[in-house]
Amino acid sequence: MQTTDASAEPPRPAATALTGRWRFLNACACQPVDRPPVWLMRQAGRALPEYRALRQNHSFLELVQTPERAAEVTLQPVRRFGFDAAILFSDILVTAEGLGQKYRFDENNGIQMDFALRSAADIARLDAGALPERLQYVPRALRLVKAALGDQTALIGFAGSP
Repeated sequence: MQTTDASAEPPRPAATALTGRWRFLNACACQPVDRPPVWLMRQAGRALPEYRALRQNHSFLELVQTPERAAEVTLQPVRRFGFDAAILFSDILVTAEGLGQKYRFDENNGIQMDFALRSAADIARLDAGALPERLQYVPRALRLVKAALGDQTALIGFAGSP
């Protein structure tokens, strides 16, 4: 009796019949593509009028921490330009926030952390156990974006830590 892995990706289409998603995935796997995939590195799209309109009424952190707004900002460049992939709109500091090290943006002084990590005691203040609850907006935004992109456009996430 043969079993199949239900989570396995379906067979890759020929290079001549690629959606943006498959063009991106094939390129990542060094498989043939009809052309190089295209995406916008800074999905915040700061130059886009749609993004600037949102920023008129919402802070950067509101855009990051509200799943519907993060999804909207992620999708704006794809809708405008028809890119092959979208990059989830987020911020590298959500990792610190999830651990309990809140931050904010000061227009005059840039990023302000609630506390610096300078000692073992500072590190002990971090709480990895609260990550799922504190960062619940990230998987919610991912689900919204994935549903909107369907199987036509790839979704790129990023992870990191300062």
